[in-house]
Amino acid sequence: MRTPLRATSGERVGSTGKTGRALLSGVLAICLAGTMVIQPLAAEAAKPKPPVIPSKAAVERAKQAAASKAAQVATIERQLAAANARLEQLGIQSGIADEAYNGAVYRLQQAKADAAAAAARATEAEKTLAVQRAQIGRFAAASYQGGGDVAKIAPLFTANGPQDLLDSAGAARSVSAAMQGSYLRFSATQVMTNLFKVQADQAVVKVKKATDEAAAAKKAAEDAEDAQSAAVTAIGVQRTKSIAQLAVLQNTSVQVAAQRQRGLEELARQRAAALAAKKAAELKRRIAAREAAERRAEAAERAREEQEAREEAKKNHGKKPKHKPSSPGRNDDNGGNNGGNEGGGHSSGGSARDAINFALRQLGDMYLWGATGPSRWDCSGLTQGAWERAGVQLPHYSVAQYEQIQHIDEDELRPGDLIFWATNPSDPGTIHHVAMYLGNGEMIHAPRTGKPVQIDSVYYWIPPNFFGRP
Repeated sequence: MRTPLRATSGERVGSTGKTGRALLSGVLAICLAGTMVIQPLAAEAAKPKPPVIPSKAAVERAKQAAASKAAQVATIERQLAAANARLEQLGIQSGIADEAYNGAVYRLQQAKADAAAAAARATEAEKTLAVQRAQIGRFAAASYQGGGDVAKIAPLFTANGPQDLLDSAGAARSVSAAMQGSYLRFSATQVMTNLFKVQADQAVVKVKKATDEAAAAKKAAEDAEDAQSAAVTAIGVQRTKSIAQLAVLQNTSVQVAAQRQRGLEELARQRAAALAAKKAAELKRRIAAREAAERRAEAAERAREEQEAREEAKKNHGKKPKHKPSSPGRNDDNGGNNGGNEGGGHSSGGSARDAINFALRQLGDMYLWGATGPSRWDCSGLTQGAWERAGVQLPHYSVAQYEQIQHIDEDELRPGDLIFWATNPSDPGTIHHVAMYLGNGEMIHAPRTGKPVQIDSVYYWIPPNFFGRP
């Protein structure tokens, strides 16, 4: 039997209403419970969290780690600075060895010249001795044939006969005395000939010694150059590693660490350049002061001479006085007064401007020990070539260059003058580098291996010790 439609729908509606009420009650209960839970959590969150307090031991370890890292950074930076200083020192040592080689070659050339001169003297003395020996031999033979009558053989001793012999002898009273004089001269010539032979032999020994010294100096220069080259490579590798270590310790990239290192080195270079510029300005001031004093002295001397000339004219009643040359002033390279511009002349008469222009044309040419051009130079080779262009011959050795030129004081420097550095400031025999002064505290020189001919401050390096004018 089917259920009536209305009765069935009512049952469903009633059932649904009960279920909804139950569901609503459950939701309300959950919300109430959730509210009760959230309130305690919010209260809990409002309380401050206890701070994390490292132990004293942890703090000490952190300090030690930071100090260790800072110490490592400082150590590496000192190592980099020491490496740069080491390269500079090797450059100096290499330059000293190079000039020592030039000195050995110079002494070898001198020894060969002395040996040649000694050999020539010995040869000439031997010829003279042979002539005198022959004369005595002829005299002895003639004396024997003439029965010992020396008067008959006197003409043998001169070209024009016995009278010339007697006239030249002056105090001689007989041909016998002249014969005795001839024998004495022969004896003296024989002594001198033997002496010249000994000197020639000694000169040969000196040549051999100088040759050995030149070979040893060449080997030393080669070793110094090799040591410098090897150090450049090794220090370059170590530098790269050190900068990488700095980057790790400083928590930076290698590029940043390298940039910082370059910046530090550039800052040090700028400080050194500023100090050099200050010293150069002081040198320029002292030079200008000396020039001004010399000009005042010259003006005073001219005024004195003019006053004397006027007084002389008065004494001679207006007659023209005898000409008296004025005191020569210091002239520049073109023959005029320098006007205080560091353009002083040179005692040799050579043009300093020619020498300077030649040196300036070599700017950029690379250093090569023992080189004298045309495109590679060492320090004394450059100054030799420059002054040779001006007509002044200088040896290829800085010590000898200083020995052969006029010595001057530092505040007497004029363009073209030479500046020298020595290992012992009081001994010019220890000179090992030379440069040419350009004026305004600057110089041009060939510094060392790896460097080109360049212009630097006179004080870019250690202060110079000696000064001279070709």
